[in-house]
Amino acid sequence: MKKLIPPIVFLTFASYFSYAQTDYLSKGNEYFQQKNYSKAEQTFREAIHSDSSNFIYQCQLALTLTEQGKYKESQEVLEHVLLKDSNNVAALWYAGMNNFQNEKANPRIAIYYFEKVLPLLNVKQGQYYSANLLIGQSYRILLQTEGLSYNEVSRMLECYSSYLRLQPNADDANDISAFVKHINQIRPTDNVGKWINK
Repeated sequence: MKKLIPPIVFLTFASYFSYAQTDYLSKGNEYFQQKNYSKAEQTFREAIHSDSSNFIYQCQLALTLTEQGKYKESQEVLEHVLLKDSNNVAALWYAGMNNFQNEKANPRIAIYYFEKVLPLLNVKQGQYYSANLLIGQSYRILLQTEGLSYNEVSRMLECYSSYLRLQPNADDANDISAFVKHINQIRPTDNVGKWINK
């Protein structure tokens, strides 16, 4: 059910690097783009060894770990960054993606991170409409498994509606639009505790 969205590499964070030092970010991201995730991981680990205070290196390491299915390791790296910088956009985004892609993780954890990063994103950025989509999809999974409260259903519909407004021509727009219409027609009233719709 989970539709995976390719993660976005935050290349724009690298503007302050000195030409005298090894350009770990470019090198690691090049390996990442080539889908050589083990080499990207190795490069970012070397980068962190050279500068353990650099959150960009740590976030990019977490991203490569996620792409290799090393979700627990990735989460540990991201939590370390967020402990020191709770509004780090890259770490919040990657933590959301890490938990969304991990089928063993509770979708509520992904929702938590995407909701936290949403107000920090530029409405005109791709991450903004993707965050709305991923919140909607995470709630949709929960609706089919453990159920949602009335307010959670409302939030799911709100996020899907935002996504449709921002991406009316997306490949999945018709499917999501039909789903939103269907849920609006059949959802129970707010006196129902949890609603599961399989």
